[in-house]
Amino acid sequence: MTGQPFRPEVAPDPTLTSPTAATQGDVLDAAVFADLYRLAGEEGLPYFARLNAAGDVELFLVFESVDAFSEATRDAVSVEFKTYRDKLLAVVWTLSDPIHPLGFPLAFDIKRPQERHMALRMLEQEKTLLHYLSYEAGLLTHIYTEAITFSPLEVSRAEAMIRSLYEGRMEEVPREAAVREEEAETISALALPDQVLAETGVAYLIDYARMRKKHGEEGAQHLLMSAVQQAVWVMRRHARSEVRETAFTVWAAEQGEQLRLIVTPSLSHVFEVVHMSADEANPFARFLLALPEFVRTEEAAPLAWGAFPLIRMENGRLFHLELDEAVQERLQRLFASRWPAASNPYGPR
Repeated sequence: MTGQPFRPEVAPDPTLTSPTAATQGDVLDAAVFADLYRLAGEEGLPYFARLNAAGDVELFLVFESVDAFSEATRDAVSVEFKTYRDKLLAVVWTLSDPIHPLGFPLAFDIKRPQERHMALRMLEQEKTLLHYLSYEAGLLTHIYTEAITFSPLEVSRAEAMIRSLYEGRMEEVPREAAVREEEAETISALALPDQVLAETGVAYLIDYARMRKKHGEEGAQHLLMSAVQQAVWVMRRHARSEVRETAFTVWAAEQGEQLRLIVTPSLSHVFEVVHMSADEANPFARFLLALPEFVRTEEAAPLAWGAFPLIRMENGRLFHLELDEAVQERLQRLFASRWPAASNPYGPR
């Protein structure tokens, strides 16, 4: 890239305050830690990186409760560097159990000077602090902090990845480090068989009116789809083949001030809980429950709520589903065949 130095100068914000040993176990002051409340609370980010007042990179993982943190961090934390398109992924693995791995992919857009600076700085600094927080009932608690260090080999490999991404030479990224996902295919929702459209699953109820008021229509849609995409990313990169190859559909139904994101089937058959909570084991629950506007989960039949299918995953292949009048008419007929006396949310019976 021209006009931008590989190592950009980025000035840290001297007003930022970081969690310390003195705040461990305490609720963080909303005024002193205003930026953390904004990122974890208002924006609902389950994990993020930032430059602290000293110009060092800090990592943050936000859990919905202290219990959720305890269930998700039983092993020594490790960071694995990957690339996806023009981004460097620092995947923070907090549970390295081969049956139930738990990773949080932090993305750094190398084309952006601020994020390139952060990626490089993280590799150069002596240690990187990882802060664990919980966000419950509007309060942010500092649970624990630990330091992560990188070996010289890890540093050199990651710096080479950043250089390759910066210069647009993606072919030089080691094959094992590149997340080379095929582009999602677009197909008509008519391609789904009746038994798939009639499946039941789990609905994640979102206070959509509140989300729209805070972020606008476009921002609200972006937040929801970002959470869904992160869950899909974890499903596709999961260590267990039965998770990677499982079939599921993501639906959406907006009714008044509420929106239901419904995943069919419930995925309980692939996430049998052994030593983790169901919410931590299921990536959809993990990312959607982290949204401040999340209300509750409930069993649901998408057809009963007038939902439309958006995404289909099958045998590791991702499909975006096209919707048109023919799809709506088919859903209308399916609803009428199941509940002939009920008011049809897809149109006239």
